[in-house]
Amino acid sequence: MLSGFTPRPLKRLFTANQCWTSFLDAGGLRDIEVEAVTKMLACGTRILGVKEFGCDNPDCQHVKYLTNSCGSRACPSCGKKATDLWTATQLNRLPDCDWVHLVFTLPDTLWPVFESNRWLLNDVCRLAVENLLYAARKRGLEPGIFCAIHTYGRRLNWHPHVHVSVTCGGLNKHGQWKKLSFLKDAMRSRWMWNMRQLLLKAWSEGHCCKVSDEAAFCLIQRP
Repeated sequence: MLSGFTPRPLKRLFTANQCWTSFLDAGGLRDIEVEAVTKMLACGTRILGVKEFGCDNPDCQHVKYLTNSCGSRACPSCGKKATDLWTATQLNRLPDCDWVHLVFTLPDTLWPVFESNRWLLNDVCRLAVENLLYAARKRGLEPGIFCAIHTYGRRLNWHPHVHVSVTCGGLNKHGQWKKLSFLKDAMRSRWMWNMRQLLLKAWSEGHCCKVSDEAAFCLIQRP
C-alpha cells in the first residue's frame, strides 16, 4: 500500500475482522456480487497497478505514484463520480419543466419470485414505463420519462421496486405542450394487471425457477 493512502470507510467495514472473507466462504453469492466487492477492495491499491509520474528534467529526482481506480459502480469513490457525471449529463438533456416522482411496488409475497428470477426485473421496469405511456397516449400525448429499478429497501433488504420520474405534461401530434396528470387508482389497477400477466406467462411457459414459497403466486390469481 502506498504511503499516505487512507482506506475508505466501506472498505474498512468489509475488511474488519475478515468479515468479507467469512461472508464469502459461507457461499450463496452471485459472481457479479463477488466481482463488484473484489474490485472495490482493490481500488486504490497496487493490485490494480500504479502510474509513475516524473519530471522531464533529468536533474529532478522527484517522482509521484498514483494507484489505479477500479471503476466499479459499487465503489463509494468510483461509483459516486460516475453517478455525478451521469446526473450532469441527464440534466442537460431533460426538458426544463415540472416533473412528478412515482414509485411502482410489488407485494412482499412476490419478492422471492423476483429474487429467484432476476431476469424478470427488466420486464418490471419496462411495464412501469408502458403503464405511464398507455395513460398519456390515451390523451394523445408523449411525455418524458426516466426510471431506475431498486432491488433493496431502506434496511438493505431485498425489496424490488421501480422509481419513475415523468413530466407533468407532454407533446401532442402538433408539437404543442399540454398538461398531463395521472390517476392513482387507474395506474395501480393496470400495474397489478400487468404484473399478473407477466408472472402467469413466465410461469405457464416454465421459465420461472421454483421458489421456496410457491404460495406467492396465489396473488397473481386475483382479479
